[in-house]
Amino acid sequence: MVKVEFKNVQKRFDDGFIAVNDLDLEVNDGEFLVLLGPSGCGKSTTLRMLAGLEEVTEGEIHIDGMKVNHLPPGARDLGMVFQSYALYPHMSIGDNLAFGLRMAKGEKRIPDEEITTRVIEIAELLELSDHLNKKPKELSGGQRQRVALGRALVRRPKVLLMDEPLSNLDAELRHTMRKEIRRLHDELGTTTIYVTHDQIEAMTLADRVAILDNGILQQHCAPLDAYNKPENKFVKDFLCKHIDDLVETANSLFKR
Repeated sequence: MVKVEFKNVQKRFDDGFIAVNDLDLEVNDGEFLVLLGPSGCGKSTTLRMLAGLEEVTEGEIHIDGMKVNHLPPGARDLGMVFQSYALYPHMSIGDNLAFGLRMAKGEKRIPDEEITTRVIEIAELLELSDHLNKKPKELSGGQRQRVALGRALVRRPKVLLMDEPLSNLDAELRHTMRKEIRRLHDELGTTTIYVTHDQIEAMTLADRVAILDNGILQQHCAPLDAYNKPENKFVKDFLCKHIDDLVETANSLFKR
């Protein structure tokens, strides 16, 4: 478990657009932080800078007390889960889970016996033990997302990053996977940063939320505190708008 720090971080693209502006944010040891906000608010860019997939224009990012701005993604010891499952269709589920470990070089390469042990352990944790010899096409969407999650966790990363990982699932599967992700976090205690625009996911998963708008951090607090004590008009309007949408949807369903 490690702490993550963004210190006055800015991301400015070549066309001059500032996607993230002067971000000061701390993610505590073992915390589940959700980056929340509307599309284009800078939450995915923030995650990608932490992952090393986008360069930091100004400021510093620290993982476990070490500045990582110029480290390549593979040297940051992060696990990543995205909207796309990105599984290898020709490989078995067991081979998909083991792939990252088997591709490691030098000191990071662990013995084959340890790889097998880790795959078995993570498959049991994710209820995939009976599917290790199957191909991805034989699994449901929820099971494939579990494989993607397991592939990140099997590396035992310092920090787990997730960017809208449930958006391709239907409502029932999203509900199931939210509970599954929170259960895994409580069991493993991995420092986790999760990007979503979905407030239900934020409320269900987060220890704290960091709400962004136009690349600027608006509020950083426990989820209920954001609803009960919004920091500004944007936070209040953003949260209330989605509550009204949920109420309207529920009312329309009850009328049928």
